[in-house]
Amino acid sequence: MIVAFDLDDTLYHEMDYVRSAYKAIAHIYGTHLLPLMMKAPSPAKAFDLIGVEIDKLLKIYRTHEPDISLSVAAIYTLVTLLKKGHALALITDGRTVTQEHKIKALGLDRLINADMIYISEKFGEEKISGGAMKDIMRKYPNERYVYVGDNPAKDFVSGNEMGWETICLKATSDNVFQQNFCDFEDVFLPKHFICNLFELIDCVDKIDTIKI
Repeated sequence: MIVAFDLDDTLYHEMDYVRSAYKAIAHIYGTHLLPLMMKAPSPAKAFDLIGVEIDKLLKIYRTHEPDISLSVAAIYTLVTLLKKGHALALITDGRTVTQEHKIKALGLDRLINADMIYISEKFGEEKISGGAMKDIMRKYPNERYVYVGDNPAKDFVSGNEMGWETICLKATSDNVFQQNFCDFEDVFLPKHFICNLFELIDCVDKIDTIKI
């Protein structure tokens, strides 16, 4: 089975990246700015508060080497899936340099083969296009395919249309974007829900026993 993951707010909390960027900005422009940014409701509001040119702040935000790490649940789940013989993939939207820095900091480049890591800017297609999923199906034909994400706006619709099993990790209060499933048609909704990544192992096991 191929188990593909979203990155932000799925394998780690994106707010950890945001806080890391704030620290990088404060290191350059003054540690007194850090409390202001931490209290802001969003990066945009944080940047408005500190009186530095937005282009300079965005460059640091997008290119700094983040201080982030995988949770115990994420590490355990990824390693367990590999031990069970499943192949792992990563499909994420974002800028190449930003996402590659996240992937390296999280150690995902040691768990997922480079040719199974799809970053939208580098690959040339947004996640919702389904292009990365089609490429995985080309590389691994006649397999079972699973995609794990958190955002109903773009994470599940392509997989649903191509016969993938789609799994949604329910949001926590630390998610950058909160989930609102009432706003979407059924084709955008996942086939399965999990509350944490530990639950993914049993969910994948159950999917693996279902006859095609």
